[in-house]
Amino acid sequence: MKHFNLLNKVLNFSAERYFKTAGDLFIYEGDYETALSMVNKTLELDPQNIRALVLKGDILFCLNHDLEALKVLTRALKINPECAEAYISKAGVLDVLGKYREALACCTAATQYISASNRHLLPTLIDQQLILLIRLKKFRQARALLNESHLKLSSDEYEYLVACYATLLTHFCQTREQVRQKANKLALRVIDGALATTL
Repeated sequence: MKHFNLLNKVLNFSAERYFKTAGDLFIYEGDYETALSMVNKTLELDPQNIRALVLKGDILFCLNHDLEALKVLTRALKINPECAEAYISKAGVLDVLGKYREALACCTAATQYISASNRHLLPTLIDQQLILLIRLKKFRQARALLNESHLKLSSDEYEYLVACYATLLTHFCQTREQVRQKANKLALRVIDGALATTL
């Protein structure tokens, strides 16, 4: 029994060492190929390692292996359906694949699993939601989300998002309203014309 426990500790230590090396190579050096090799070594020793699966998905995404990244992140969520990081990464892949509604659903799911321990993910998550709502032309919903985000974010985080999106969303909402007004006027003219010919 002692031998089994000691072997487990050695394997866990090795997996953790490979994972840390993979993360450093990915984040600080941008060496995606070697990072992928290291994260694969982690997963050979610990196939259920959620952090390693999410990192592998992120690395594959950066290597433009989008469908493979999607599979890995889906696998991570099957193991742990409450992993906010996996939902956020999966949303990013789905966004690039043009699956905006599915990506937004991932963001909504991630929101449920934000807590004090992973609160640092919130600015990225809200940023991602805003981009997706804009892509889906849900400008009012995006503006409402931006306005409400001051309740969840620090003032610096909120001001950054306002600087990025407030003017853009105001423009989109005004343009949408102008188009709607023109369409209403045109519809009224058509109705008036139809009434005039019947009379």
